[in-house]
Amino acid sequence: MSKPIQNGKRMHPLAAVLSSLGLIKEWLIPLIVFLATWVFRGEGHTGAGYWKMLISAAIVVVMIGSGILTWLRYRYEVSDGMLKVEHGIWVTKRQFIPLERIQTIDLTEGLLHRMFGVTRLQVQTAGGNKPEVVLSALTLVEAQRLKEQLRGDKPAVRDEQTTVSADQSAGPEGRLPGQLQEDQKGFEDELKPRYKSTLGSLFIAGMSSGSMGLAISLVAALVSKVDEIFPDLKVFHSVADLFEFAAIPVIIAGGLLIAWILGVCLSIIKFANFTVIRSGNELIISRGLLERRQVTLPLARIQAIRIVEEVLWQPFGFAAIHVESAGYGNEKGETTLLFPLLRRREIEPFLQRMAPRFAVQPLQLFEALPAKAWRGYVLPWTLFLAIATVVTVWFTPWGWGGAILGLAAAVFGYRKYRDAGSVLTNDLLMLRFRRLALITVRVPRNRIQSCRIESDPLERRWGLATLGVAVACRFAGAQFELPGLQLSKCHEIMNWYRPNRK
Repeated sequence: MSKPIQNGKRMHPLAAVLSSLGLIKEWLIPLIVFLATWVFRGEGHTGAGYWKMLISAAIVVVMIGSGILTWLRYRYEVSDGMLKVEHGIWVTKRQFIPLERIQTIDLTEGLLHRMFGVTRLQVQTAGGNKPEVVLSALTLVEAQRLKEQLRGDKPAVRDEQTTVSADQSAGPEGRLPGQLQEDQKGFEDELKPRYKSTLGSLFIAGMSSGSMGLAISLVAALVSKVDEIFPDLKVFHSVADLFEFAAIPVIIAGGLLIAWILGVCLSIIKFANFTVIRSGNELIISRGLLERRQVTLPLARIQAIRIVEEVLWQPFGFAAIHVESAGYGNEKGETTLLFPLLRRREIEPFLQRMAPRFAVQPLQLFEALPAKAWRGYVLPWTLFLAIATVVTVWFTPWGWGGAILGLAAAVFGYRKYRDAGSVLTNDLLMLRFRRLALITVRVPRNRIQSCRIESDPLERRWGLATLGVAVACRFAGAQFELPGLQLSKCHEIMNWYRPNRK
């Protein structure tokens, strides 16, 4: 049986508040339903109604008490080369995590954290799909001290070495050794490779960000309730009277414009002050305006690099850099963004400083697909839409719209064929392909988990194949495919991969 923690520390008292709020959040909807039935049934002046209020108040008091007890029972310490955690109200649970198994230590500051000058610290181990330990509220000084201990730094030893007589060890300007050490540390921090995003780059990045989906959902929900919330405004009737038959397109266009503006704002708020610092063999990524987050990403955990050029960025030569990293759960999806926006000419200098293993020569040229591969990219959707057009035109004049879609599919397919390509170096495989965005993937040889070659009957007839590469990432890993490669090229990549697999 594991021994109880002897000299454990408690978290900041705000942890009790956060624990109580979390419990209240889980019970909020049932409590609202519970009280709503009392109100709508007209039981406000009956004894049963007062009992319901009393029960609801008692539940809230119990949840607050549970949050306080959870905080009181939670202890942590670092000793014997392990992070030890003890918690539990009725059943005591103990966790012992060897320091060498700890992969990432992340810091997050929400609005409440910033008001009280504290932070949340999350610890994740190798192969974990979620944080093993979450310390919901620590002072900034304690969080930094604990982070240094978990990373194996020895601040105590350095302090002992500098604890000498002030009269004998004062510097030339009368500063004590501790002050000189702080100055030296600040100077070393300034010398570390550092990149920080600008407001203009975040605005451009937000134009094609994933926040657009959330923004569209919010706008759609709001628009559907406008006439219910403000019945006197009669928004939809006013728009219909003003634009008559064009009312629906105008409403859709207006909603998309509002969603686009909202998406840009959400992206800026989420990634404001985005900064990447390389400290030894780790990348420290921090970002956020309302909620500040700091993620520590070991270089050894990076499995692949993705350079993404969105459609709206390509004419201006911009791209975002993402990483595929092992040891992160789905809730860490945002940490795959290594930098939100760079010019193409800035990508190689950035990688040289931050992740040199993934950098290549700036003039490295991609090997294009063979000429006969265009049929696999252009014909399938074009032929399908052509047949669909022939069938539907007999039933409706709108069927001719399929011809326009078929032409667009042909142009897009040919663009995908022209953009696709591959590069093979001594230790790096690069694949380039287009979905809507143009994506370039860089994978080191010893990070490839599996490599496969497959071909359908038409590809076999043309001497082509699809190359598939998988790397370890999150639950199922990341898969990258490049159709239309010459079969001999696929075998060359397979032979390059097999002998040196580690």
